[in-house]
Amino acid sequence: MLHTNMALHSGRACSRQYLLHLAHDNVDFRLPEIKALLSLRNQSFDTSETFIEKSPFWQLNGLSEDDIRSVMSRTVCGKSAFELWGHGRTTDELKRSLLAYPAESMAPYLQQNSTYKINVYTFNKTLEFKDRISKIDALDFLPFEGKVNLKDPDHIFCLLEDYGSDPNDIPDDPFHLYFGRWIADGQRELIRSHSVKKRHFIGNTSMDAGLSFIMANHAKVKADDLVYDPFVGTGSLLVACSHFGAYVCGTDIDYNTIHGIGKASRKDQKWRGPDENIRANLRQYGNESLYVDVMVSDASKAVWRKNPLFDCIVTDRMFLQTEGL
Repeated sequence: MLHTNMALHSGRACSRQYLLHLAHDNVDFRLPEIKALLSLRNQSFDTSETFIEKSPFWQLNGLSEDDIRSVMSRTVCGKSAFELWGHGRTTDELKRSLLAYPAESMAPYLQQNSTYKINVYTFNKTLEFKDRISKIDALDFLPFEGKVNLKDPDHIFCLLEDYGSDPNDIPDDPFHLYFGRWIADGQRELIRSHSVKKRHFIGNTSMDAGLSFIMANHAKVKADDLVYDPFVGTGSLLVACSHFGAYVCGTDIDYNTIHGIGKASRKDQKWRGPDENIRANLRQYGNESLYVDVMVSDASKAVWRKNPLFDCIVTDRMFLQTEGL
């Protein structure tokens, strides 16, 4: 896990540090997604020397809160982001780190006329309610002056504890503790709201919603881009790319899928209905205006002019980022 760097607060005005709490699925795709989203703001991925890619907690340096909010407005791999006030391997180290954090950086969020609440999150371990309360009470050395409001606070703080990733060997004490001010949540809700189980038109190979959004982020799809999927299928990637404001089109060699005819893939449905098509999927999510068209084509035989046409090509076989178009 990350080790406490007490020099972080050593007698100088420190730059803000941020903590990303990441989902523990699609682990290999998390780093490329976060790097791609930062690059959209011309920012690099700068971490501490003890950065561990497989960890659910990443400490980031050299960014602004606007950078963090921008990333969280799109990421599917990230759960939440925090302004990091302190961290350590033990409760004593955490306390020393918090006490060393500049008071002027804390002050705007601890005012007497503000409200707040403190959450406790544990990775790979479930704590009883009384234990969570005990951990919150142990933070009484922090100079909170406002009132607690659990329903609608002005500010939210979180104590995060990392108990490792082995469910068969959970330690009594966490490997690392973090405390910070909550900034924003990621877009994990998109996995549920765009689930293929709820989608109007699906096929046997419709891509999982979460992976579709991750791929769109990897490809840095943005508003007004023209995006092409040469193996479009039932349009899962077009749905994801249109969510970020891109105009979308695609081709596929499967005539029945492109035209939405033939046997249905949905359980208890024998044949596809007349309105089951890719356009209907975009209409379902309010993005029909971004639908250009789809057509039957063999991707091995190019049908497009040689000059660059698309801002981005995204597909379940590969994706290519084209530049200077």
